[in-house]
Amino acid sequence: MNNQTQNAASSAAYIPGAPKKRSFWKNPKFKFGAVATALTISFVALVVVINVIFSALATNYMWYADMTKEMMYNISEASKMLLDPYRGQENFKIRIIFCMDPDKLEEAIEPKLVHNMAKQFEREFDFVTIDYIDVVKHPALADPYKPTAETTVKTTDVIIENGSDYRKFSLEAFYTFSQDTGKVFALNAEFKITSAILQMVGDRPIAYFTTGHGETVESTVIYQMFQDAGFDVRQIDLSKEDMDRSAKVVVINNPRTDFLGFKDTVNEIAKIDALLDNYGNLMVFVDATARELPELEEFLAEWGVAFNRSLIRDYSNSLSVDGTEVVAEYTREGLGSSLTKTLWSLETPPKAIVKYARPITLLYEQKDSRDTSVVLQTSSEKTATATDFGAPAGDTGVPGVYNLMTISRETRIVDNIPIYNYVMVAGTNSFTDDKYIGSPSYGNGEIIYAAMKAFGKETVPISIDFKPFDETKLDITTEQANTWSGLVTLFLPICTLTAGTIVYLRRRHL
Repeated sequence: MNNQTQNAASSAAYIPGAPKKRSFWKNPKFKFGAVATALTISFVALVVVINVIFSALATNYMWYADMTKEMMYNISEASKMLLDPYRGQENFKIRIIFCMDPDKLEEAIEPKLVHNMAKQFEREFDFVTIDYIDVVKHPALADPYKPTAETTVKTTDVIIENGSDYRKFSLEAFYTFSQDTGKVFALNAEFKITSAILQMVGDRPIAYFTTGHGETVESTVIYQMFQDAGFDVRQIDLSKEDMDRSAKVVVINNPRTDFLGFKDTVNEIAKIDALLDNYGNLMVFVDATARELPELEEFLAEWGVAFNRSLIRDYSNSLSVDGTEVVAEYTREGLGSSLTKTLWSLETPPKAIVKYARPITLLYEQKDSRDTSVVLQTSSEKTATATDFGAPAGDTGVPGVYNLMTISRETRIVDNIPIYNYVMVAGTNSFTDDKYIGSPSYGNGEIIYAAMKAFGKETVPISIDFKPFDETKLDITTEQANTWSGLVTLFLPICTLTAGTIVYLRRRHL
């Protein structure tokens, strides 16, 4: 009975000609699905690997397309023009040294932007290399860059070195800060690196800043501007020291007391006069609050310049409510126009601001070998007034056109070649305030750099602009933007379609 039942069950279970039931693992659907899944995972993994590799290569070799309006991440043509003459010189080597590991530099945006700019310089110029020292693990490596025992080298510092000569900068030095908010608003790394290199090439002309009369010196922007322009900047007390006769410039910035003259044991004015006789130049900044300076003013009178003891206000052309932050007008004629032409010839000229100023009178236009000219003046509409100090309350002053900055020139003929030297005078000590130098809206810095070039320093980085962060929008048209979007969007699908087509054609011929 049991055998019959088993045979019947066996007969019922097997039907001749019926297909055999396949294993799940051998099911074609599973095979195709598994292959498709594996291909998808492999493709995604390949894309990730390619992206990682490409990102690493792009970071290492600077494969970037800078489409920002301000060219935030590229070296400008101005820097290339200034540094091109030093290409290929075997004995000229510049090292840009960062005081932390390169991986650490990439962790924050502030050091990263400076590091990227340095890599652009290394890539562009054969004489520039980048090095790294770890001042935490190996503090002794920082010793060559400490001029005194009290000097510290921070991990965020950047050192630019040419053999035994070097410049050490804090990270903040590569940025421009808003004086109003105190916040960073522009990258200034390109200017800083280029100017540092220029400071270490060739013979550096000497620029003296006088001391001993209450002057503001080392912390001032104009002091830093002369350093950036490649001058060998020194401070000097003329009552105790003599100037190097080869010096190009002496700067008197906001003196509060007078200089010693011929009646005194030491004649400071005679030392300045001797420098000018040797083709040196003079730059003087005296604001409206300064007391009378008889010796200095008598000397300036020989150069056709005299200060008036009054305060200029222009309520119609001022950045301040009290009318003392005057928007100056550029001269368009005479010697002074050579310092301002690049500004007033622009379609929208930047403003030149002269704050808390006293008027300057030109005593003559030409006398013997000297001639004088205005550089900046108040509005030709005669909206400015000058109020004498000590005038009674309610005195509104006399309206007119007042000179704010002047330049005098002496011409001497040597071997039939005209040789010039200059005296530039401003009735303010605020002309180079951070507020006016640190913004493209103002032309103050351009005028000072133009004067430096006239004083005999040709390689002044006048045309290297800082790069405002609020101007890093893409400088491309809508059509160009659409083209880029289309190319980026279609790139991967085209690659996938191309690969699929190749596989399909090869399988057909197998």
